[in-house]
Amino acid sequence: MCLIVDVNVAHRVLLVSDDPDFKDVHICLFTNSNPKGSLVYGGKLTDEYSRNHEIIRTLVKLDQAGRARKADDDLVNEEMERIIQSGLCESNDEHIIALARVGRVRLLCSHDKDLHADFTNKALLDKPRGKVYQKPRHKNLLSRFCG
Repeated sequence: MCLIVDVNVAHRVLLVSDDPDFKDVHICLFTNSNPKGSLVYGGKLTDEYSRNHEIIRTLVKLDQAGRARKADDDLVNEEMERIIQSGLCESNDEHIIALARVGRVRLLCSHDKDLHADFTNKALLDKPRGKVYQKPRHKNLLSRFCG
């Protein structure tokens, strides 16, 4: 699958079409220029999204368009417990690492530095390693993971 959008940038990716940092991600998800562009969500991330009604409405539209896929919450939660037990995470975002593992996603949009360290940690995500999209200069990651 394509990418995970952390809640700390979800409004910029999903609700703003001309955000200077995430415009290319928005285009990837919302236009036919990239038919493989899709968002993966599930577990605690769904709960975090649900705090913003506009994000949920947008997520429903992406689901209906086949541009979003919900991972099984039970699988994500079970994987999250294994990750917590490992003690490898620097961040408090074990649910994002679990979602990446369960959904086989290796691209993340986020501005959380501790989560970046976890998402790119070979011990947590490997084959391929996780990558983080933050700025337009990372556009090549979209074609690599969503192309």
